[in-house]
Amino acid sequence: MTNNDKYRQLGFKCGLEIHQQLLTEKKLFCRCPAYYRNDRPDGQIVRHMRPTLSELGEYDGTALMEFKTKKNITYQLYRENSCTYELDDTPPFPINRQALEIALKLAMLLNCAVVDELHVSRKQYLDGSIPTGFQRTAIVGVDGWVPYKGRKIHITHLCLEEDACREVSDIGHEIIFRTDRLSMPLLEVITAPDMLDPTEAMEVNALIGMILKASGLVRRGIGSVRQDVNVSIAGGDRVEIKGTPHSWMSGELTAIEAERQAALLGIKETLRLRGINDKTLHGEKFDLTDSFADLKNPIIEESRVNGWKIKGIKLDGFAGIMSRPVQPGKFFADELAGRVRVIACLDRMPNIAVSDIPQSAGFTVESWLRIRKQCGCKHTDAVVLTWGAEDDVNTALSEIKIRAIEATRGVPQETRQSIGSGVTDFERILPGADRMYPDTDSPPVKITAEWLDRLRAELPEPAYKLIDKWEKKGASTDIAEKAVVSPQAALFDRLVNDTETNPGLIWSGLKKLSGSDHLFLNGNAQHFITLFKTYEAKKITRDSLFDILEQAGRGGNGSIPDMIENHALVDIDSPEVTALIAEFKSETADMIFRSDDDRINYICGRIKASFGGRVDGAGVRGRVVDGV
Repeated sequence: MTNNDKYRQLGFKCGLEIHQQLLTEKKLFCRCPAYYRNDRPDGQIVRHMRPTLSELGEYDGTALMEFKTKKNITYQLYRENSCTYELDDTPPFPINRQALEIALKLAMLLNCAVVDELHVSRKQYLDGSIPTGFQRTAIVGVDGWVPYKGRKIHITHLCLEEDACREVSDIGHEIIFRTDRLSMPLLEVITAPDMLDPTEAMEVNALIGMILKASGLVRRGIGSVRQDVNVSIAGGDRVEIKGTPHSWMSGELTAIEAERQAALLGIKETLRLRGINDKTLHGEKFDLTDSFADLKNPIIEESRVNGWKIKGIKLDGFAGIMSRPVQPGKFFADELAGRVRVIACLDRMPNIAVSDIPQSAGFTVESWLRIRKQCGCKHTDAVVLTWGAEDDVNTALSEIKIRAIEATRGVPQETRQSIGSGVTDFERILPGADRMYPDTDSPPVKITAEWLDRLRAELPEPAYKLIDKWEKKGASTDIAEKAVVSPQAALFDRLVNDTETNPGLIWSGLKKLSGSDHLFLNGNAQHFITLFKTYEAKKITRDSLFDILEQAGRGGNGSIPDMIENHALVDIDSPEVTALIAEFKSETADMIFRSDDDRINYICGRIKASFGGRVDGAGVRGRVVDGV
């Protein structure tokens, strides 16, 4: 059984959310320029997020979780890149027309049915990364698809939305964001849970990313694209892993998440057999601050110096659960530690100690016997300790109990973040389904058939169609996939279609133009076609072909036709070549070489150098061999 078979037997399902910045000059709902800043900010403001009741008189669970963190949120500002819209002091401008047209083109490129009227909604965004507490977003297309191994991967909807701030740091109750990225136009591609194993998750992620990049309509580089994966297995629940920076990471992340969910379902079953459920788990709490005066432990000594509290919670029937593996190198205890780190802001690790792992946080077996006795534990119970400022410790104990209750139910819906090697940690509770509502500040935009017809006429060919066409012309899959997302893609396509040169040689040559812009490449397409056809006609050598391309890529002197003329092949039967062959043969007649082959190679090298590579090497060799 292969690994993928194993995941399919687990009932693996995965959907993708790909967030790609669009290549625009301005931001989405204001007219600030859209680009990154890494210099010193011009100023900053501090704000706090507070939950508010919805129209139905309810609080969102994620909003309540974020409120528990008691964060001071600092926004770093730039005069040129931020305005009062970003800070929620001004209503939005009309939606950026350039961004909307790009989004509509990409919707058609992904085979979506485009909406006939665009409506902007507000999506609650409660981690502080958007000062308003919500993100403006609009559906531009639905029911799309991309081809994958003979079937269709369905795209449920495509959204145009504003990007959030960049996080600079998050320590304790202080989090700092930079607002340069805030409100940049962003396309969100959301797929159905059609990926049935981790390999499919990775490959489809790469496929959609390739289609977007090949369009030439999106930003490139670090931070311009972020992928989220939504994973579940049979009996589990949807877990979102945020901010995957590279598509290849999706395979490892989703595989480990599937195994994590299987481990959590195993813990649920163990607790069920022990008679532990959300009704029987009491979670009695204890203040142990004054109980360890004579105990030698770095954490206790630090707590004493800082005036911290040390408290514990007894988890009924949880003995042995804390040390159960859930991810590579991670145990169920780490599930609790993640919640404490994020929600109680006790982010100095370790932030908890558990009786299942006696050596954790420097506690000894003897000290645990004493702690368990003081907490009135039976042999089936476990104790979790935490320490810090009293308010934070109380929050931590409450979250530990909540996470333990969730363990009796199986897999909690949550958002997790990658921490390396496919392992994840808690980020926040998964937002509810009712987080979106209409934005009354933004008027609807009519999408007319005439508008779409104009945009459709400007559409590039989809990447997967180009790759299929190039492969039929002899390009390898590896070359085709690299070429389709390169700045040379359009020129590569022209050369593959209009010349007989091997696509591998074309790609090798075009790599020498890597520093050239689109205007230069496409404006000189016919000259490049002439160049390769001249090579095909054996009027220039391969070395001359690459030399001309390299000079063109550097912005060298002279036009391409002039360079072709300057590199024109010298007739090997010309008097100049014949005389030089005779001269070098005579010159080397008395020289000592290891073999005749070495002598021939030496003469051929001298002749090629004399004519700057403008002679046919094989032809010269044939002439030199005669008489040697």
